[in-house]
Amino acid sequence: MKSIWFDIDNSPHVLLFAPIIKILQNEGYDIIVTARDFAQTLPLLDKYKIPYIRVDGHGGRSKMKKILATLKRAYGLYKALESFKIDLMVNHGARAGIIAAKALNVPVISAFDYEHTELFIIKHLSNWIVIPSVLRNMFPDSKFSYYDGIKEEIYLCDFIPDENFLKNLPFKNIKEKPLITIRPPARHANYHNEFSEIVYRKTLDYICNYDCYVVLIPRTKEDLDYLKVFKNKIFIPDVPLDGPNLIYYSDAVISGGGTMVREASVLGTPSYSIFTGKPAAIDLELSRNGRLTFIRTLSDIKKIKIEKKINRSLKKLNCGVREQFVKIILDKLEN
Repeated sequence: MKSIWFDIDNSPHVLLFAPIIKILQNEGYDIIVTARDFAQTLPLLDKYKIPYIRVDGHGGRSKMKKILATLKRAYGLYKALESFKIDLMVNHGARAGIIAAKALNVPVISAFDYEHTELFIIKHLSNWIVIPSVLRNMFPDSKFSYYDGIKEEIYLCDFIPDENFLKNLPFKNIKEKPLITIRPPARHANYHNEFSEIVYRKTLDYICNYDCYVVLIPRTKEDLDYLKVFKNKIFIPDVPLDGPNLIYYSDAVISGGGTMVREASVLGTPSYSIFTGKPAAIDLELSRNGRLTFIRTLSDIKKIKIEKKINRSLKKLNCGVREQFVKIILDKLEN
């Protein structure tokens, strides 16, 4: 049976690929997963019981250090996998994995959903690229395949709320006060905008003036330094929480990245993006449909509503996106 390699270098991609990996395993394909220790990536893989080969590499905020770290990790991946027989490599913007796959002469399917990120390696070294159909006109090349919707629907389409989830949080009378979930900007990302940091800190100040519960999901240890000023006002989990349930039961989700706000839009929770860089086309579409609010200036912060969510019913979700994504992988693998 053919073998498929997934390189997972960031937390959201664990949730993205977990159901796809399961489907492919049920079809009889051998699966190899590599991952790096960044954010909650490894704990989430453990949570989903996905075995992986750990190959680290992270360059911090310096562009030169990012490049060197990418090349170093690519070499580590090459050495870790050179004895494996691999028929296809799949990733979501994992540049080191793409480089290693080309060195190993393994065909590559890459995916991305943010058109303003650095795309040189992805566009030039991938055999095929999968993107949301909203980007079709920007990337009309035959190398591209498209799925209808957003990638978060791939793993949320069969979501069922856990009625006992709120017991995991250390709040008394949790149903009586608004529950706000916030995630800092991705300060180490190549698309990071410094003003997002200012908006993030002012947003924290704003939220903590309300009588509400706040859960903060840090990206790195650096994110914890500023939080010392809030003492007991913010809960920071020691272990990864079930993200979809946290978002579903939150009354608002605020994030400096794209994944959590899009998850919130899928699950019907008010979502606010504090990312002040160039907005993604998919986020602009969600905003036009009233499913996402941009907080791009300090005065915009007042748009955030700290109140209990009235309707917590879950609309019927579409698993067609997952089916499209899996079909693309199998078509490229078998043809």
